[in-house]
Amino acid sequence: MIERERSSWSNGLFPRDSMSLTVSLCLRDGRLFYHSVNRTDPAAAPSHFRFDIPLDDRPYPFAGSRRFDHLRGRLLPDGALEILKLRDGAILIAEIWRPDRDGLLFRWGVSCAVPQAPKVYSEYFSMLDEKGATQHACSL
Repeated sequence: MIERERSSWSNGLFPRDSMSLTVSLCLRDGRLFYHSVNRTDPAAAPSHFRFDIPLDDRPYPFAGSRRFDHLRGRLLPDGALEILKLRDGAILIAEIWRPDRDGLLFRWGVSCAVPQAPKVYSEYFSMLDEKGATQHACSL
């Protein structure tokens, strides 16, 4: 679950009062399984974003977004996870995921995708246990 108070966007548009984003990441057998649920807009149905790609630094077609059409992922030598989101071969969104010193999951990224203004983002996530309680630990 995103930690709203610790997260920020460089364009000043981070929805501090309403941001609600839950992400599930699983690395297994050289693949990334990703699912997110965004409930930031209470007037809209939650949006789901799901994919499963090999972590081999090759682009794979993705039909679940109007902003980008391919995904690429790899593990970096220090164990961090890189996810690239491309449109027509150009990188629109680049993300690095890694645990931070406090045990939170940290996502740093650059987005040039519309409709949002271009931005750099720093987002922190804490784990939720089976009862929905926050835990400051990550499994990446």
